[in-house]
Amino acid sequence: MAADLALINATVRTMNPQQPIAQAVAIRKNKIVKIGTNETVSKIISKNTKIIDLNGKTVIPGLIDTYIHVADFGRCLLWLDLTNVKSIKQLQSCIRKKIKQIPAGKWIIGRGWNQNRFKEKRLLNLSDLNAAALDNPVILYHEKEMICATNDKALSLACVTQQTVAPPAGNIDKNPQTGELTGILRDSATNLVWRVVPEPTGDELSEATTLACQEIVKAGLTTVHWIILSENELELIQGLHRQGKLPVRVNVIVPEACMKQTLGFQSNDNLMLHIGGIMIAEDGYLDSKTAALFEPYSDEPNNSGKLFLTEESLASSVANVLSAGFQPVMHAMGDKAVDTVLRAIEQTSKQKNVRFRIEQAAILNKELVERLKKCNAVVTAQPKVITTEFAVWSATKRLGEERAKWLHPLKTLIREGIRVAGGSDCPMEPLNPFLGMHEALHRPSFPEQRLRVEEALSMYTVNAAYSSGEEHLKGSIQDGMLADLTVLSDDPFATPAQHEFENIKVEMTIIDGKIVYSKIN
Repeated sequence: MAADLALINATVRTMNPQQPIAQAVAIRKNKIVKIGTNETVSKIISKNTKIIDLNGKTVIPGLIDTYIHVADFGRCLLWLDLTNVKSIKQLQSCIRKKIKQIPAGKWIIGRGWNQNRFKEKRLLNLSDLNAAALDNPVILYHEKEMICATNDKALSLACVTQQTVAPPAGNIDKNPQTGELTGILRDSATNLVWRVVPEPTGDELSEATTLACQEIVKAGLTTVHWIILSENELELIQGLHRQGKLPVRVNVIVPEACMKQTLGFQSNDNLMLHIGGIMIAEDGYLDSKTAALFEPYSDEPNNSGKLFLTEESLASSVANVLSAGFQPVMHAMGDKAVDTVLRAIEQTSKQKNVRFRIEQAAILNKELVERLKKCNAVVTAQPKVITTEFAVWSATKRLGEERAKWLHPLKTLIREGIRVAGGSDCPMEPLNPFLGMHEALHRPSFPEQRLRVEEALSMYTVNAAYSSGEEHLKGSIQDGMLADLTVLSDDPFATPAQHEFENIKVEMTIIDGKIVYSKIN
């Protein structure tokens, strides 16, 4: 039978060591049916085959993001994007323009401002935002730091006054001379206002998530592991799927508290949508100092974080997930949490066909790496987060130099044969997978942990597919695999010294044999 679609004159990077590079790919229905030279593929081309001449552009397996909050990303797309704002006056103009587009009194939310880009070279303040919006509450998030700027209306709705006591690990900025509020909230204090921001309506959330999915396929992603936080998101996902608004494959990662609700979840036969695993959280995060450590934080001697579950409770949770037929996806960031999770895995590792996945596994040591290797656990990481933890959250100060060397030691893990899968943690970090790969290649902290191109790309292809037990379906370009492909402007392996790796552009995204995004005529 003839191919439905053929990509010719390409540089095909298959991520298959048996046939690492090819020139052309043929697709029939939703499967790859032939890989090879133009001549080889031409043998199954007919007059009905759609032929796309890529003129040397690069084809790679469809990219996979193993950690993304799609609904939250959608919400952020409806916010003001302030990343290119060069002055406070320009920012005020953006707010006034937004006010004309929304109902009276509606919240204005934005993100991406940075005082270092402002002409004025200073933080925003109440006067700046009050001058632009008196009747609409405003909350604007900083580009890099956990800081938000607010106006009087927002503070009033949140009941934040000069007498309000900041929560632990948070700060409410005040004028040092007058004691008056400046409108700047830091770290955990940002939640004081965020908690009173109303949830979007069902229609608003559906619209926002549809926009997010469009951006996802533009980024070259063909599968996302959608981390959900509530039962409502399950309903949202199924509603979008019924309406034909999910152009990307979705593996839903469900919190343990919602596991019962997954029993009525309708997966589908063409593998576009299914439950990808159940999340069990064993500790918190480094930025909030809730990651569970064996030794206290270096800058907070009385705090070692906290385990969310006892060893017995964790083992019980894992057993429940396995008995329900799902993959255990365990969040463990601190070394103590990783140790506890590994104990649970070691107790059940004799069971066949169980692939354990650990989110983050961030703070490690030599012994933990050896145990990860023995139990064949998959580690997922978000490379952009690594840079944030060192540059913004001062990981070396919080952990000490020696312990910081073992924070996200990706090269060490890969060298030991441990599978490391990649994700974005969008919208907390950028969606673009090539920014994540760039960070893995050029990591500024402890550069001995930098990866090679093949290792970085594997995180978002073969290893990401392996993390969900789907390596026989996706992650590499081989005969019989799902026709999920990403076409790039440049060859990642040929980019000079990889310095321009983050500038690689997505030219086309193919999912299930269908072109869902294209810049190619």
